[in-house]
Amino acid sequence: MLPASGVMALRNRLGFICWIVIQCWVSCAFAEDVVIFGSDQFAPVSYMENGSPKGIFPEILKRMSTVTGDHYIVKLCPWERALRLAQSGAGGVANATWNAKRANDFDYSLPFYNVNVVLVVKKGREFDFKQIDDLKDKVIGIGLGSSYRDEMDAAIASGKVKVDRDPDQQSRMRKLLAGRVDAILVGSGSAGVSYIISQYPDKSVTRNAISILPHPLVTDPLHVMFAKNMKKKYLLQKMNEAYGQLLRSGKLDDLLAGKN
Repeated sequence: MLPASGVMALRNRLGFICWIVIQCWVSCAFAEDVVIFGSDQFAPVSYMENGSPKGIFPEILKRMSTVTGDHYIVKLCPWERALRLAQSGAGGVANATWNAKRANDFDYSLPFYNVNVVLVVKKGREFDFKQIDDLKDKVIGIGLGSSYRDEMDAAIASGKVKVDRDPDQQSRMRKLLAGRVDAILVGSGSAGVSYIISQYPDKSVTRNAISILPHPLVTDPLHVMFAKNMKKKYLLQKMNEAYGQLLRSGKLDDLLAGKN
């Protein structure tokens, strides 16, 4: 027969085990399957490889899942379609730029990653760029459905900056080299430019054919967002808290060290 002190210690131990079991049950009971759309051509942030989502954002979401208990189902597709699916309430969307218009329709997370949006030109056709006014009288290749923050979006809407939109970065690069546009925007910096070039296995496009202008258009914080009518603010709050916890523990250092 156990002495009184042993009985008390056993009760405390059993109580602690029960508490752990209850916490695990609560976490599982309230865990959700959460669909998150994103761009399939935004390397190194998000892209497809051998039929599977890859990149920094899918990996951030995977690590968040270990904290929130939620299962993030990442579905990558052309950006305009990803945005349209999010607007319809089919899921959230990652890699999203904040702008005033979207903020009327979407709830946003904290920024989880920053990218430099760079201007790429054909070698020998470099020009001085410091501000949006320097793009006057030039045609800039940009992505369908893409936003480049409020100042650039307003310049495009007013016609101050002329643009040529297309659904993918490979066609954008071909237009640049053919002289159909003066510059193209690549939303994931120098690493994104390298990825675009790598998609030409015949080496028909090389780094020697293009130049990246030294001053980025913008440094763009990227968020996860859900349509307001989905009422997912609580999910975003969980993601924000998980991101903060991972950040403080250093468990995102390897991903964030490569910010461009």
